[in-house]
Amino acid sequence: MLMVVNLRQKGNFYEEMAANYLIEQGYEILARQYRTRSGEIDLVARDGSTIVFIEVKGRQSTRFGLPQEAVDRRKQRRIWRSAQHYLWSRGLSDGLCRFDVIIIQSISPGQHQIEHIIGAFDGWI
Repeated sequence: MLMVVNLRQKGNFYEEMAANYLIEQGYEILARQYRTRSGEIDLVARDGSTIVFIEVKGRQSTRFGLPQEAVDRRKQRRIWRSAQHYLWSRGLSDGLCRFDVIIIQSISPGQHQIEHIIGAFDGWI
């Protein structure tokens, strides 16, 4: 159970860091950890008139692969289905949307590098 709590805490830490980064970039955070039966979207934000669904991936090291490799087609489909639910439930299904990935890599204790991949898998689903 301790490991699950630690993983959840790490996930929350990276998501908070990503949300702060997006706010600094002028985005408006609309939802955090949006859950449906299909899955979860880490962050939902507005960039101008576009609704952005963001998957956050953080890593302490690349020992288990690059963070973006964890956003495979199966994960993309789950995010896409959850995004459809979000848009439909708010009457936004006719609006613009996109799917981004934010990668947070620990460089050293207390230092992180943030990479924002805009439109990471818009046409792949």
